Amino acid sequence: MTDDKIKILEGVKKIHFIGIGGVGMSGLAEYLIKNGYEVSGSDSTLSELTERLAGFGVKIFEGHNDNNLSNDTGLVVYSAAIKEENPELAKARKLNITAIKRAKMLGEIVNGKFLIAVSGTHGKTSTTAMIAKIMIDCDFDPTVFVGGTIDFLEDGNSRIGKSKYAVVEADEYDRSFLTLKPDIAIITNIDLDHTDIYKNLDDLKNTFGEFLKNGKENLKVIGFGDDRNIIDVMNLIQNKNCYTYGFNKENSYLINESFLKESNIIFKIRERIVELSVSGKHNVLNASAAFITGELLGLNRECVVRNLKSYYGVKRRLELKYNKEIKVYDDYAHHPTEIEYSFNAIKEVSKSRIITVFQPHTYTRTRDFFESFANALQYNDVTILTDLYPARESAIEGVSSKLIYDKLMLISKNVTYYVPKFNDVLKRLGEVVKENDTIIFQGAGDITNLCSMFVKKLSELKN
Repeated sequence: MTDDKIKILEGVKKIHFIGIGGVGMSGLAEYLIKNGYEVSGSDSTLSELTERLAGFGVKIFEGHNDNNLSNDTGLVVYSAAIKEENPELAKARKLNITAIKRAKMLGEIVNGKFLIAVSGTHGKTSTTAMIAKIMIDCDFDPTVFVGGTIDFLEDGNSRIGKSKYAVVEADEYDRSFLTLKPDIAIITNIDLDHTDIYKNLDDLKNTFGEFLKNGKENLKVIGFGDDRNIIDVMNLIQNKNCYTYGFNKENSYLINESFLKESNIIFKIRERIVELSVSGKHNVLNASAAFITGELLGLNRECVVRNLKSYYGVKRRLELKYNKEIKVYDDYAHHPTEIEYSFNAIKEVSKSRIITVFQPHTYTRTRDFFESFANALQYNDVTILTDLYPARESAIEGVSSKLIYDKLMLISKNVTYYVPKFNDVLKRLGEVVKENDTIIFQGAGDITNLCSMFVKKLSELKN
């Protein structure tokens, strides 16, 4: 690690994180404390991530208070969700302490390396994790920042590598990825999302174009070529070093002969057979992007294929949490397209009923996509909708999970319930779940806690 080359860290000993519990923030905090900095941080609620950081010596504060920020702090890093009126950020401004967003800090750390940046509306966490795994196992020793916790990172989401390489998840929210200057840029897909940030699809596509234009000289671009929006973005930059993958014959990397073998997916790309231990067509696409990255980096093909097979996923990305008389999955999906991907992946490997407990994430996304959510959920045998998770947003009048419920009642012949409170959801599940059912707890909010409660209840009943 060469922190002496990172200008913003020169002379800094103490760093404070506002909103440290977020997955992106916690990864940076862990990275910096392992590099010898004194790190503190605050968040409105504590979690497994903050508990992990405390174990490494990070001083954690629950809640936001100006007393959390010591006067001798050298740098403040804050998440995109933090408002200017936050008392800790206001104090930093008053004391003239340098305060930067998480995205800026990430760019400062990785832009001096050979940077592989994985972007896209969906799939970027899994694709980043796949690339990180093949690079680690093929002895490329990368620095890693990823938006999920992973087993081969010791249940963390960052890694200090000793090589010149870095692989990071490039988040489009708040246009954060514009701080990155990649050598290889990957776009997994582009769908309209984050309508609190982007005016429309053209605004989003233009911003992806800016992301590519920020790349270093000789930038190489890898994109899902069956996605018309990605092709439009590639055309914006007129880069000759573009590599596409997909099922259409026009792609430079054609995916073919994809089929299911028991619970594993097998597919062929560039005459190479790849077997995956994770399910779903979307993971075929993620693995294809990782495979091409390995090709461009010069990784041994046999090593790449072998280690793609031993990839077992990211926590909360359709993660199997219970597998006995029923199956229970915890799933981060919070966009209609992601819900479709997850449902289709489960449908491939399960002949039982599928029950999805869905918690919508943010008011703006629910307002703008409630019809699409209903369309994506309508094929579940049973759908249970909880109250939405507001995240960073204030309430919008007339917007609730009931918008999705009302639409589902019009278009679906299957069973739909609107059960706002978690305890009532558990009761409802006790009434409707049958042996061999598959239950998916889905959403980017605290629905994961409900999944844990349900699994604990099942385990107690078995004992």
